[in-house]
Amino acid sequence: MSATKTKTYNISFIFDLRDSEDDTQKVIDDIQSIATSLGGEVTGSEILGMREFARAADQRFTQGHYVQMQVNAGPGLPAELKEKLRHDRRVDRIFVEA
Repeated sequence: MSATKTKTYNISFIFDLRDSEDDTQKVIDDIQSIATSLGGEVTGSEILGMREFARAADQRFTQGHYVQMQVNAGPGLPAELKEKLRHDRRVDRIFVEA
């Protein structure tokens, strides 16, 4: 048996691409490479499209690009991934479900 147990995480992202020249697929590729470098294995991703927010905190940002990603990794990956993406202006929100 391995020393660390892996879990499957469903990670949802909301992208804010207003000030970026990157498209959704470019951001997904960047996040996949970060997750892989942190020891995770990306098993799938799905672009859910542009959706309106139920309650927009900023009147200039009322919709975002929703993406869901499945990652197999150890228990430290969610915190490390959030820390790596904290200063990325293209990523507005991250939700992790174990």
